[in-house]
Amino acid sequence: MRKMTVLIAAAAIFLGLGVMDVHGQTPKKESAGKPGSGKSQIVIEFVSFPDQYKRYEVYPWETLKVDDFRAAYTAMVEEGKFEDWVRSLTGTAQGKNRMIRVSRESFVLVVCCKPHMCDTSQIIVLYDPVKKKTFSMLAVDGKFSWFGKPPGHIKDLLNVLLVEEFRAIYRGQI
Repeated sequence: MRKMTVLIAAAAIFLGLGVMDVHGQTPKKESAGKPGSGKSQIVIEFVSFPDQYKRYEVYPWETLKVDDFRAAYTAMVEEGKFEDWVRSLTGTAQGKNRMIRVSRESFVLVVCCKPHMCDTSQIIVLYDPVKKKTFSMLAVDGKFSWFGKPPGHIKDLLNVLLVEEFRAIYRGQI
């Protein structure tokens, strides 16, 4: 099992850069740590897929063949106008989906980018297989949008994952 600790500072930078939500409003700034501490950490643990979730251990585009994921993802993408690669998750992927645990929550992590345009268009999807809920962050040409109405801590997690998964692209912004 591999553990990765990432400071919330990355998320705070994205929030400070005028990140826009799906409705074009600047999100409210939320404190992510203990008052007065100045720093907070998100501990992301990459774990093996438990047997009951092995069906998600596929490439992003194959995830849409899983009924409960497809239902949650389809409902989420109805929130906005998306290009075909986002709707079908047929973007370029580095590998298969992964399972992560953050605090006491587990998610399927789906990562891909627009074919031949990974440097300008990426999507990070978190699927909660227990609650059957999907959250995502779409980055296109330096504009960031969240979908699935993620709560503040999930927005922070999506920000951190975007920077971590596309480190080579975002390295200069942090």
